[in-house]
Amino acid sequence: MSRSHRLVSLSPRISWSTICALLVSYVVVTALASTYLLTVRDSPGLDMRVYWRAAQVLHGVNPNTQELYAPSLVSVGSLELPFTYPPLSALMFYPLGGMTLEQAWSITAVFGVALLGLYVLVILHLAPFSRAWFGSTPVVSVLAFLGVYGVLWNLYPVSFTLVFGQVNIALALLILWDLGRQREHTWGTGVLTGFAAGFKVTPAAMGLVPLVQGRWCTIAGMVLGLATTVVISAVFLPREVWDYFTSQLWQTSRVGEDARISNLSLNGSLHMLNLPDGWASPLWVVLVLTVLVGGALGIRRVSRAGDAFSATVIGALVMLLISPISWEHHWVWVGPLLLALIPHNPRSAPAWEWAVVVILAGLLLWTFTSAPSIFAAHLTEPGEVPAVVFNGPPSLERVATFPVWAAVLSGIWLCLRPYRTDLTPQHVPALP
Repeated sequence: MSRSHRLVSLSPRISWSTICALLVSYVVVTALASTYLLTVRDSPGLDMRVYWRAAQVLHGVNPNTQELYAPSLVSVGSLELPFTYPPLSALMFYPLGGMTLEQAWSITAVFGVALLGLYVLVILHLAPFSRAWFGSTPVVSVLAFLGVYGVLWNLYPVSFTLVFGQVNIALALLILWDLGRQREHTWGTGVLTGFAAGFKVTPAAMGLVPLVQGRWCTIAGMVLGLATTVVISAVFLPREVWDYFTSQLWQTSRVGEDARISNLSLNGSLHMLNLPDGWASPLWVVLVLTVLVGGALGIRRVSRAGDAFSATVIGALVMLLISPISWEHHWVWVGPLLLALIPHNPRSAPAWEWAVVVILAGLLLWTFTSAPSIFAAHLTEPGEVPAVVFNGPPSLERVATFPVWAAVLSGIWLCLRPYRTDLTPQHVPALP
């Protein structure tokens, strides 16, 4: 085995000094970021308020309703926000129901920031370009952690998730750690992804990754994880489980209007393009099938090259694109996507490959650092842009789809980019 191969395929042995340095950095950054978030966001996050009200239903102290899936749990202006997650989510939020709103928000905010730090550590540990050196020395590892943390903090999907108290980072962390590691044996894998699907149904689409890889134990693990969440929920909330899986799950209108400018999926983008009547639905079907086939081929190719990290990122892109609704805060996967773009062996990558990476990374950073509506307003509307922009003229709505197309281009590159033979781990079992 060549020296270059060992550098790429093997993770370094992490010293105690590096562990201590990263732990101190993690604690300090989490404390500072939590303080900042709670200072600039003195009012509780909107989505967290829905979780809190759902938990109050389970405690029997919700002042408005005793139904978990009532038409609305939180009203903000003309918005009526129901609880749209499986019953397991309500059980996980149960502790919040015994707190005041301010206490629940403080706990949720700190927890979200802490998860972001773990997310960064996992990304650096698994990304092919960094897994050979991350953890090797304290200084380099801490600088990498701080740098990537800063980049993710400034990505709108991440900041939106934190500000609104959303759960997207937690789900991405479970999935990436479960499917993004390159392992010879697959026993026990898939359970975390199945649990994520039981918490919020969309991650079930990540089953495409092990399906293409032919990892049947991982698929079985996903089924086991999902089934476990349903059984646990049924023990405590049998009526809600029946209601959710027979009725609420199929009422997509409860999630929101798919024609909103913040819907960064293929479906949402087609609505923003103002296509002639009757074109959007058949074109959406064609695009979904194309993305599924193209994504499957890409996952197969990068998996054969031993790149489980990029295979998982491609699977996440497929999940976000084909979902009828993928709100802007669901795109926390743009963080791993950015690092997946970096050549596996940066020193040996040719200049043209770096040029492609710089262009794609620049597009992602340009389009994902603010809300799609605000991003579009800055480009299409002269003068001062308001803090909140909703659907507007066709020109604004078309430009608001740029983040989707930037992600699509980046995904295509991950599927097609060159893999040199010295970068392919020989210990990875051949896929069918």
